[in-house]
Amino acid sequence: MECKDFEPSIIQEKRILRLCKRLDKFTFEDILTIADDIQENVLELMLTMFVQEKRLTLRNDTYFYNKAICKTQIPQIFQYHSKEDTDLIIRCFCANISSNVACNIVKVGDGTIVKFYQLFREKIYNRQEQDLIKNYSNDPQIARHRIFFEQEVHFYTYKGTIYVSDKIYESNQDRGLTPYEITEFKKVVSYISRSIAHNKNEYFLHNKIAEAIWRRNRSFQELYQDLKVNLLNIS
Repeated sequence: MECKDFEPSIIQEKRILRLCKRLDKFTFEDILTIADDIQENVLELMLTMFVQEKRLTLRNDTYFYNKAICKTQIPQIFQYHSKEDTDLIIRCFCANISSNVACNIVKVGDGTIVKFYQLFREKIYNRQEQDLIKNYSNDPQIARHRIFFEQEVHFYTYKGTIYVSDKIYESNQDRGLTPYEITEFKKVVSYISRSIAHNKNEYFLHNKIAEAIWRRNRSFQELYQDLKVNLLNIS
C-alpha cells in the first residue's frame, strides 16, 4: 500500500526542524499556518517525534526548540554511583531480578534500584514509540486496543514487531491488520498478559508493557548490550 502523500520524508523532517529552530517558541497552529503544504496529521507526528527525541519541549500546548542536545549524555543518576554498581544494576534488570532482591546484591537502597529500573523502562518505551511514529508515518494502521488493570492500551504491528502507545494515532488512510499481523498480535498480547499479571504493574503500565515486549525472545546478553550501549550510551 503506497501512502506517498502521507509519508514524511527526511527532507520534510529537516525542513520542519529548521522551521522549529527559527521559530524557537510556537504553537501547533503557528507552524501549521507556515507549513501549510504538509498534511496536518503528518506534521503532528513529526512534532511528536521531535519531542520524543528531545529536540523540542512541549509545555501547555507550546513547543520550545531545544538549542543544545548532547545525545551521548549519561543520565544524571549514574553520576552518584560507581561504574561497577551501575553495571551490576543494569545486569540485574536484564536478568529480570526484582528491585527488592537487586538492592541486596548491589548493596544500595531499594528506592535507588526502583529509580534506575524506571529510567530503563522509560528509555525502552520512548525508543519504541519513536520507531512506531516512523512506521505509522510510512504505513498508517488502525490501532488494536486491550484493557489491562482497567486501563486502555493501544497497539500497532509492523514487520512482526508489536508497539505499545498511550496515544491513538489516526488518519483517513489507516489500514487494517494483515492475517499475519493479527496472529503475531494475539501471540504477543497473550505473552504480555502473563508477564504483567501482578497488580503492581498497573503503575507506569505502558512502560512495563514495552519492557515485556522488549524482553520477548531475547537472551540476557542481547538485552544487556542493547540497554547499556544503545539505550544508555555506555561504552
